[in-house]
Amino acid sequence: MGQRIRRFREWLALNHLSQGAIEAEARAIRITRNLQIVFFVLPTLLIPNVFLVEAPETHFFSVCLYALLISLLAISRALLSARHPTASAMLTLFAVNSHLAGITAGNGDDPARLGLLIMAILPFLMFPPRHRVLRWGHAVFASLLFLVFQYYYHILGGEGIFGPPKWVVAADFLMPPLVLVCFVLMLIVNQFVKAVDRAEAQLSEEYRKSESLLLNILPQEVADELKQQGVSKPRHFPSTTVCFTDFKGFTNIAEQLTPEALVEELGRCFSYFDSLMDRHNLEKLKTIGDSYMFAGGIPTPNQTHAVDCVLAALEIQAFMDQVKEEKRRQNAPYWELRLGIHSGDLVAGVIGDKKFAYDVWSDTVNTASKCESSGVPGRVNVSQATYELVEDFFLCEYRGRVPAKNKGELDMYFVQGLRPELRQDHQPLVPNGEFAKRYAALQLQPASPAL
Repeated sequence: MGQRIRRFREWLALNHLSQGAIEAEARAIRITRNLQIVFFVLPTLLIPNVFLVEAPETHFFSVCLYALLISLLAISRALLSARHPTASAMLTLFAVNSHLAGITAGNGDDPARLGLLIMAILPFLMFPPRHRVLRWGHAVFASLLFLVFQYYYHILGGEGIFGPPKWVVAADFLMPPLVLVCFVLMLIVNQFVKAVDRAEAQLSEEYRKSESLLLNILPQEVADELKQQGVSKPRHFPSTTVCFTDFKGFTNIAEQLTPEALVEELGRCFSYFDSLMDRHNLEKLKTIGDSYMFAGGIPTPNQTHAVDCVLAALEIQAFMDQVKEEKRRQNAPYWELRLGIHSGDLVAGVIGDKKFAYDVWSDTVNTASKCESSGVPGRVNVSQATYELVEDFFLCEYRGRVPAKNKGELDMYFVQGLRPELRQDHQPLVPNGEFAKRYAALQLQPASPAL
């Protein structure tokens, strides 16, 4: 029973229609929905009053008005459910205005015409800002209906369908103020709604900018956790790959460049590195001076992290080779790059209360740094652990046991490129269809969850 009630409430509310919409559009959907519900319920509650209070000759007319109203509202509800909020709002306003006008035309004493003043306000809330013509058109229509009935009954002394009004008041002097009231009412409401729409648009734009800035600093799931809980607990990842890059001779070349030129050169390189992160499902961690650090397998664990890192490293090295040739032709100084990669477990997350940064900690990180410093410019240097994860995809040259500061001797390899059967002809860095199949098979293997 409780589940049925919950489903009925969800059907009645239609909250899913406004999810993801800007506030002005969500508000328009909510007001249209609420107006439909109100005019479904009120006439239904009042229909017995027709037979108890009204004169017999009005019964058929009132029932027809009720049936027309309910039919039009049912159609407008169906349009709203089918995600046509503008058409639904237009039909809802027409149905309610027609109903109020019908009641007023039948009986000049009925206060229903006062509802037309409310209907002159609702269009400014039921249509988003881009529908200015619809806003004003429906508001003016409701206002004219109100003024026409006022003029007809209280100036011309007209009669309703079921006879003249019982309370006739001479109201010639009221018409100019009533016209002014309708105009000023619409003008004030329009200005108020415009101010609200403008403020909401500015808030939405600022929110979009802040979200974009936050996601440039933190991964999506970490940012969501911080927003919802105020903290983000660091997690342990059993299998990841970390890559460090560093420019050889950076200090010497930096002395020959102005600060502006230095930053421009670094920005050119790092911007290209950044472009590879999303393409290869990697996470940029930080830059420290001329050093660039990224990792695979975080914050979402996967089994392809080592292959992804090596592919990105090869593309980075190819890019730097192109820059080197370009600088040589210009007889300009150039940088050479060392890359070091190591795979293993680590802890990743955000610590501290200010200036949040997503960072990683473990011996894996230290070893990756040693692989970079023990590398050779122009080559991608990987550890034994990484080699074992990528040997089915890349040709690697064993370097032997290489001394690494504070780590003793480590087995290291130079990555030469994709295996011949996995590359396109004469392009050692471009994967072919066979690579895609082998990579897809690796993706299907279950990854160890973060703890």
